[in-house]
Amino acid sequence: MPKHRLRTQGLNRALSNRQIQLLSMGGVIGVGLFYGSGVALQLAGPSILLDYAVGGLIVMIMMRALGEMTVEDPLAGSFSRHAERALGPMAGFITGGMWWFFWVSTVMSELSAIGLLIQYWFPHFPPWIPGLIALALFTAANLTTVAVFGEVEFWFAVLKIFAITAFIVVGLSLAIIALSGGGHHQAGFANLWQYHGFFPKGIGGMLQAFSLVILGYSGVETLAVTAGESKDPLESMPQAVSNVSWRILILYLGSIFVMLIAFPWSALVGRHTSPYVLLFARVGVPAAATVINAIIITSGLSSSNTGLYGGSRMLFSMADKSFLPKSVKALSRRKIPKWAVSVTGAFMSVGILLIYLAPGSVYVWISSAASFAALWTWGTILISELLFRRRFPNKLRYPMPGWPILPIIGLVLITGTFLAIAISPLTKVSVWAGALWLVVLVIWWFAYARRHKMESA
Repeated sequence: MPKHRLRTQGLNRALSNRQIQLLSMGGVIGVGLFYGSGVALQLAGPSILLDYAVGGLIVMIMMRALGEMTVEDPLAGSFSRHAERALGPMAGFITGGMWWFFWVSTVMSELSAIGLLIQYWFPHFPPWIPGLIALALFTAANLTTVAVFGEVEFWFAVLKIFAITAFIVVGLSLAIIALSGGGHHQAGFANLWQYHGFFPKGIGGMLQAFSLVILGYSGVETLAVTAGESKDPLESMPQAVSNVSWRILILYLGSIFVMLIAFPWSALVGRHTSPYVLLFARVGVPAAATVINAIIITSGLSSSNTGLYGGSRMLFSMADKSFLPKSVKALSRRKIPKWAVSVTGAFMSVGILLIYLAPGSVYVWISSAASFAALWTWGTILISELLFRRRFPNKLRYPMPGWPILPIIGLVLITGTFLAIAISPLTKVSVWAGALWLVVLVIWWFAYARRHKMESA
């Protein structure tokens, strides 16, 4: 790669290819899949499969577009920098701010879930304490070296993938036993249509669940942010984009499909237990609930770890472009953006206060608030890619196939998702929360960022 394209901005390029791939997968596979999928199943029934298929299609289109731009320009800040070049400085600033807000909100919700899950073993233990301890540990880990961070996240992601794979194998085994006439479990492919049909809650139920499904996919775009600290982005990014997209789609669709055939979807109605816990409890695995509960907590820790990394690197990039005070981009001796990590962790700590004040409701509140920012980011990535081609019409190293049809399809699907979130009683609050944050960003742009950006030009 030509030297003028490999701008590191002072960051340490220490992430290997395997760490990059698992980092992105670890960020997207969190409590939303292990726990939130049960809520989505109750809303839509078997038709949730269509939601996950469409969501996976959006992710694959978005990631392919992001991969095209990242290979040409592997910078920390990634899509916010591309948005700035395609749509102007204000668009770049708002996109970066939205994505930072997404991760701060997501980590808050993950920390709240961790505290509630700890209560499975210790019912009277204050749920805000585990979240505070986890946030402190991850802040310290992110302030050490990026290689240590990458290795920690790699093994977290390995554990989650192992858990999902085991779930798929056990669920399929139950279905096969049921088909052969053995076993006493209500398992089988007939569960897909036997209990009030494939659309038991109608199209409306499927649309309501769709918003939760999309939120569960959010975070995979962290892959592009790691390019600024990748050892060889030209080689690693194309492979990582392809592998991560397919693996996440297979793991998500596979595990949801197994949930639906392993036991009737109606068995989840009125339950607050993870479908993963329910499945292993049904097959009589000793201490299954404890094991799966521990894995779900691990998934929340992993997602929080990735969120602190991604959010801090976006903050660093915004400071580097003079959108924020220059002190935010200060590096430690180990080339870690120490103040970006600290500031991001400090804002995430607000979630600890919310957990203390409303431990039973905060997970749903904050999770829904993150969806607006996630959709904004995905849509901006696709628009930026459409305009990106004007600068590189025939010289791309990793061109997106089916252009411009696929990006346009992706934008249509994202628009439909936004409408589904806006009309869903469960998630429409996210529209108001996202709009309020958008107003804050616009005010900051005109009060500070625009002036300092012009002065640094």
